[in-house]
Amino acid sequence: MEEELAPLAASARALALEALNWLDARLLSLASAYQLAAMAAALAAAFLAHRLIRRALERIAARPMPRLLRQALRTASSISLPVAWTAGMWIAMAVLRDFGQPVALLRLTASLVNAWVAIRIVTVLIPSAGWASAFAWCAWSVAALNALGLLDPTVETLREIGLNVGGARITAWSALKGAALTAALVWGANLAAGLLEGRLQRARAMSPSMRVLIGKAARYLAIALAITAGLGAAGIDLTALAIFSGAIGVGIGLGMQRTVANLVAGFALLADRSLKPGDVIEIETASGATYGVVRMMGARYVAVQARDGTETLIPNELLITSPVTNWTYSNKAVRRSISVGVAYSADVEKAMELCLDAARRTPRVLAAPQPVCLLRGFGDSSVDLELRIWIDDPEGGVSNVASEVNLHIWRLFRAHGIEIPFPQRDVNFRTPLPVELRRPPRRPEA
Repeated sequence: MEEELAPLAASARALALEALNWLDARLLSLASAYQLAAMAAALAAAFLAHRLIRRALERIAARPMPRLLRQALRTASSISLPVAWTAGMWIAMAVLRDFGQPVALLRLTASLVNAWVAIRIVTVLIPSAGWASAFAWCAWSVAALNALGLLDPTVETLREIGLNVGGARITAWSALKGAALTAALVWGANLAAGLLEGRLQRARAMSPSMRVLIGKAARYLAIALAITAGLGAAGIDLTALAIFSGAIGVGIGLGMQRTVANLVAGFALLADRSLKPGDVIEIETASGATYGVVRMMGARYVAVQARDGTETLIPNELLITSPVTNWTYSNKAVRRSISVGVAYSADVEKAMELCLDAARRTPRVLAAPQPVCLLRGFGDSSVDLELRIWIDDPEGGVSNVASEVNLHIWRLFRAHGIEIPFPQRDVNFRTPLPVELRRPPRRPEA
């Protein structure tokens, strides 16, 4: 056992001696002391400069300005300390060189601080926290390898690791480079597509469904071109990936058929303009009837906001295959019918006039087309009337309009003595039934 551990112990001692020699040569020498003192002095000066810069930027940020400029000022305030420290270290390096002193430690620290500043600026521009964190980790790894002088050996090692696909060879380095370039290009494509969608939303001359269709098509096209360009720029032969196309097609056909169906249905909905943002729709779902306003049309679903504020995400395929009531498809005018019953003893014509008056007192009821009150029939216990009203804002709800009209009818009927009957029945016996009356026995007196 001791013989087996002896080589490991010797290797550990050798590494420890090598580390101590490196510390003695790099950090425990007089030249290193000069560099550490220069770094400390530069850091102290950077703290003073950071305070002055931060106060000046806070005064500027207190003024009214665009959100993007305010964010830029906050970023400048947060990086003012490392920027000032880096500037101080570069000045210190110039002074030490004039005196013939080494500056390797200063250069290493300044390079790492520069990398931190660059990473901080770029991550501020990335809206997604996940993407920003991934970029920061990758950038710090590259900066650390470069500072330690291990970047080139690592790249050479990655170039030697690979596999042959068809007639081409894909190395780990080309795969990493392709992934980085593709991610950067996809992010740029998403940013450009977002700007285009913002411009399209301001194009009022174009229909809402066409604006969404053009925006989605442009986004997918830009992402596809970014992926193709990124892989090509990384030196990956795209024809080498054709061998996987059959397997990918089978996987999509079996495992992602619902997703693909929803994507295709989404484009169909946008192309035929049967739905658009702002439409009021009603559809039967697994949880019952869903009534609300279309707030967003995504690639896989449509977001419908109900009157209670909840949003239901309805798959595009369901909207294609199920009957959908679009209350605002061609125009926003919607007719509602309200049933009213009055007693047979009431003045029916007066009751009809009061119903029309109640409709006119409701602000959301349209004056044209005019409200109409019809006598629909004679019920078991009431004369059945029907009040028909029109509204042009169904997104504001339809039940609340009927409730408001009913409240006005109730008040007017009570004020004018119009009776609203309740169900009652008269029971007649065709043959007389014997009825026997019995007097209960009297209780004995105490």
